Amino acid sequence: MTAAEATPVLEQRSSAARLLAFGGISLILAGMLLGEVFAIFISHAASAQIRREWIASVIPAIERHDLSGVAAGYNRIEDILERRGRIMDTHSHVIAYGFLALALALLQAMIRYSQRTRLLLAACIVSGGLAQGVSVFVSYWVSHLVRDWALMSSGVGGALVLLGVLGNFAGLRRARLGTDFASQMSRLLSSASSQILLRTGAFLILVGMAFGFYYAWVFVAQQEPRQIALLDAALTSALSRDAGAATTSITAYRALQSRIAIVTAAHSHVIEMGIMAMLLAFVQNFIFLSDRWKRRWAILFCIGGAVMPICTYSASVFGLVPAAFADTFGVLSVVALFAMLSGLIRQTGADERGYAP
Repeated sequence: MTAAEATPVLEQRSSAARLLAFGGISLILAGMLLGEVFAIFISHAASAQIRREWIASVIPAIERHDLSGVAAGYNRIEDILERRGRIMDTHSHVIAYGFLALALALLQAMIRYSQRTRLLLAACIVSGGLAQGVSVFVSYWVSHLVRDWALMSSGVGGALVLLGVLGNFAGLRRARLGTDFASQMSRLLSSASSQILLRTGAFLILVGMAFGFYYAWVFVAQQEPRQIALLDAALTSALSRDAGAATTSITAYRALQSRIAIVTAAHSHVIEMGIMAMLLAFVQNFIFLSDRWKRRWAILFCIGGAVMPICTYSASVFGLVPAAFADTFGVLSVVALFAMLSGLIRQTGADERGYAP
């Protein structure tokens, strides 16, 4: 390889690119771990608690025409939903910022800024995404005074991410796309692990989009009208003091809501795992592991990413057993991602010592 041909590869291993790749994988890993904890320890318990509030508090209060009791029950349900919403917001935002960091890591060779400026913009994106995620997560459990500061910190984090993105886009204005960029992308995707991740990711995205079109029709045509009908039946039965019919309608309503949430999660997860696989395909050049181990970790990640949404969808039909398998295969993807992160750390150390390939 000539010096001119080696330049793009060296640029890809610049401090800014490595920070974005390391920060992106770390954010994705943190978001996936939070998702695993939420799925195993929080989601099912929260759904059961909401069902108990409906049956034990809200319906009896409606039968007694006790407005304060109805309000108290709704407030407790709202508190549960707010807690679950904060966790899911953190989960989705942290992973999204990880995607953003990985994508920008690939473009660092095209940005016509000094190394110091690129490193500063990269630090804005990684630190801003982390600050916003942590601030949103802790804002539920702290006092109102501290919550205001946490939400302010979240806004600052978002502003840092926006600053970093705008700075990178401004640096791309003078970039020239040509054969150098095309050949560089070809080199990044030349390994077997990259090809496995790229093809699997594209397939998962295609499957997720096709399923999304189908499920949108099912939801609008069948499930949304049924939700309204069940809720109306529950309220009507409660007002006529028919506790058995009201409980039956609420139970069916909660089961339908759980099914919708599970199927929606399966749809979003298969697309997210596809995007993640495609982005990881481009950063295999950063990972200082043997080709054999990179291929093994890529296969493990793809198996976990493909089977987890299938098990998640199956949980909407067969219950908690497929959900346990979904968590297990999700852990496989987390382990593979952690291995890639470890290889990235080894790459950084090898570059600093001057013996990385």
